[in-house]
Amino acid sequence: MIDFTAWMARLLPMPLIRAVYRFPSLAQAIRRGLNQAVPDGQTKVYIAGGGLRGLAMYLDLKSEKDYWLGTYEPELQRAVKHLVEPGMVVYDVGANIGYFSLLFARIVAEKGRVFAFEVLPSNVERLQLNLTANYFQGRVVVVSSAVVDGAGPVNFLIGPSGGMGKAEGSVGRKKLSYSRSISVPGISLDEFVYQEGNPVPQVIKMDIEGGEVLALPGMNRLLVEGRPLLLLELHGPEAAAVAWDILISRDYRIYRMKPSYPEVKGIEELDWKSYLIAKPKA
Repeated sequence: MIDFTAWMARLLPMPLIRAVYRFPSLAQAIRRGLNQAVPDGQTKVYIAGGGLRGLAMYLDLKSEKDYWLGTYEPELQRAVKHLVEPGMVVYDVGANIGYFSLLFARIVAEKGRVFAFEVLPSNVERLQLNLTANYFQGRVVVVSSAVVDGAGPVNFLIGPSGGMGKAEGSVGRKKLSYSRSISVPGISLDEFVYQEGNPVPQVIKMDIEGGEVLALPGMNRLLVEGRPLLLLELHGPEAAAVAWDILISRDYRIYRMKPSYPEVKGIEELDWKSYLIAKPKA
């Protein structure tokens, strides 16, 4: 069952693989068969499909099949492959266990650099394992700080899965239960670049569970002077309003993360959860 599913992921186009999810009974049968075949807990596996095909990750295949099959966030994967180039500097803000950090590292190659921002200890540990498994330690710098609007301690809320969380003051996902918190260091991207002397990124990917309302105000100088391209996942109307106001006032255009990248003309066009590309005007 594992070999057959991996074969499908390698050979079938992504739209066809995704179509399986439109047939719940079929998807459930495949999921049930895989759960019976895969080992318990985390194990080192080689990614079967998508942008990381052939790379290694430490995954729990009972709950993280989308990483293994390459079906994880296909819109973002497509945008990354179209927009990121060798030699670039990329900031992965909200790196989690490193799926997109690995993809960025593969694309930017040896002359590029990736800065992976992640604060949850369990995620950082697995992120480091995944980088080491692919010999990407020289391309990726792990930054264990929450990206917010200024330096200082941040109260970081832990989500129900233990691998998901957000800085206190973030918006969105109000129905989720955050039962505990930890204190982590915080930093703004303006401080990270202009005070600490780190390289200006050409691309920033940001997926921080509504923390955009804290991170974007802390990167005003970077938006004005550095002019990076942004790949954003926004959660809820509050995050959309902050992102829209800041980016439009800094002379950015906003596009949907879909084929042909249609431009978003007004904030009312945005969904509760939106995948967006923000490009500086020429």
